[in-house]
Amino acid sequence: MEKIKSRIYVTVMFCALLSVAFALLSNGRQKDFYYISIYLGIVGLLMERNILKFKKFNIAYPIILLGIVKLVWFFVLQHESGGYNFYSDQFNGGKKLVLGGLLAFYLTQCSHYLNNIDYKKILLLVISIGFIAATCYGIWQSFQGENRVEMAINRATISAYIYSTLSITLIYLLYNQRKKVYYFIAAFVIVLSFITVILTGTRAAIICHLLIIACMTLYNFRKIHIKSVVVVAVISVLAVTILYNRYIHPKLTQTFDEIALYQEGRDNTSLGARFSMWTVGLNNFGHAPFGQSAKSRSDYSKQYVKDYPQYKAAMLYIDVHLHDETIETLSLQGIFGGLALLFFYFGIGWVALKNRNVPLLFTINCMIVYGLSDVLLLSSEAILFYVALIGLCGAISNDQRVEC
Repeated sequence: MEKIKSRIYVTVMFCALLSVAFALLSNGRQKDFYYISIYLGIVGLLMERNILKFKKFNIAYPIILLGIVKLVWFFVLQHESGGYNFYSDQFNGGKKLVLGGLLAFYLTQCSHYLNNIDYKKILLLVISIGFIAATCYGIWQSFQGENRVEMAINRATISAYIYSTLSITLIYLLYNQRKKVYYFIAAFVIVLSFITVILTGTRAAIICHLLIIACMTLYNFRKIHIKSVVVVAVISVLAVTILYNRYIHPKLTQTFDEIALYQEGRDNTSLGARFSMWTVGLNNFGHAPFGQSAKSRSDYSKQYVKDYPQYKAAMLYIDVHLHDETIETLSLQGIFGGLALLFFYFGIGWVALKNRNVPLLFTINCMIVYGLSDVLLLSSEAILFYVALIGLCGAISNDQRVEC
C-alpha cells in the first residue's frame, strides 16, 4: 500500500509540473495535466486521511478560502432572472482555486515522499524544458511578424506575467545548483528572458522583470556579486539597445503620450482607461463595501461616469475586469473578498519567509506585483499556472529545507 501511495504522489507531482511547463505552449495540455493531478491528488488525500494535519497552517488554506469567497459571492449575488451563468469567470476562477487548493494541500502534506528523489533537480529539468520551449515559441512568433508575442495564450499581458514568473523560478533553481557553470547559465537565462519579455510588449513586465530578479538574487545570496551584476547589466544594455527602436521606444512614447492625454481629461488610451477603471472601481467599493453583483457594479459605474465624464473609458472594460486584482475584488466581493485576497498574499508570503522558501516567496511576489496592473485570478491559464507552481514550491518547505 505504501508503494501505491508513493507512486500516486509522484504521479501527481509530475502532472502538476507538466501543467506548469505547458502553460505557455498548449492551454489544452495545461488543463489536462492540471485536472489529472487534482483528481489523483483527491484520491491520494483519501488514502492518506489518517496522517493529514489540519491544525497547522497550510498554504492551501488561503487558496481554498479565496475560491470559496468567489463561489459564495457568485451564488448569493449573481442570481439573475434567467438563472446562473455558470460560464462566469468569477465562478470558474473560484472553482479552480478550491480544487487547486486541494492539490496544494496534498503536495505539501505528503511531501515526505520526495525524500527518495532529487526533487529540485526534477523541478530544474522540467521547468528548463518549459522555459526553452516557451522562449523558442515566442522568438519564432516575433520572426513571423507578431507585434506582441503571445505564445499559446491569446493575451500578451498574461503570457508576459506567466513567462516572467517561470523564468524567475528557473533562475533560482539554477542558483541552487551552487556551481559556477550554472551561474553562467542563469545569467544567460536572465538576459534571454528579458529579451522575450520585451517582445511581449507588456510594460509592467518590462519594468518589473529585472527588478524582481535582482531582489530574488539579493535575498537568495544575501550579498551582491559585482562581476555577475556587471556582466548581466552590460548584456542587458546591449539587448535594450538592439530592441530599443522597434519595441522599447514606441512603448515609452506611448506611455508619456497617454499620461499627458489623461491629464487633459482624455482617458481613451490603454493607460488612461486603467486610471479610470481604478477610480471607478474604488468608488464602487465605497458604494457597496460588502459586495455587489456585476450588474449592480455596471449600473453604478454608468451613473458615476455620467457625473464624472472624464472617467468614461472605464465603461469599455467594466464588464470584463478592472485591471487590478485588489480593486476588481473589492468592487465585487467587497471587504470579505479584499480580506481573503490579502490572506492569500500574506499567508503564503509568511510561510515562504518562515521556511526561507525562495521560489514560493517570489512566485507570490510576482502575483502581487503583476496583480497591480491586471487580474490574474480570473484568467484560466494564470490560475492553473500559479496555483500548481505554489503547490510545487510549497512542497519544498515541509521536508526539504531550501539551501540559501
